[in-house]
Amino acid sequence: MQLHLVEPIDYVGHSGILQVRSLQLALNNALAAEDWDQVRRLDQSCAMIIDKVICANEGNAKAIAEALNELKGVYASLIVQCKREVASMAH
Repeated sequence: MQLHLVEPIDYVGHSGILQVRSLQLALNNALAAEDWDQVRRLDQSCAMIIDKVICANEGNAKAIAEALNELKGVYASLIVQCKREVASMAH
């Protein structure tokens, strides 16, 4: 008998994409709030989630590409916002 305190997360197919979207939403919210500690924590967990999605979807390049394609927009926004922050510090 195994004891599970929480249900295991499914990273296969659409479920994996939903996990990445959840991370994407959390990152966007943290960016909008300029909560840099939360952005840092989410960024650190991003690699782990992407790893799990890739491993769970071996042979399903479409699911992997969809998950990564959506996430790259968040990082593009992060880069733009960081550049703005740096520019505001310089003035």
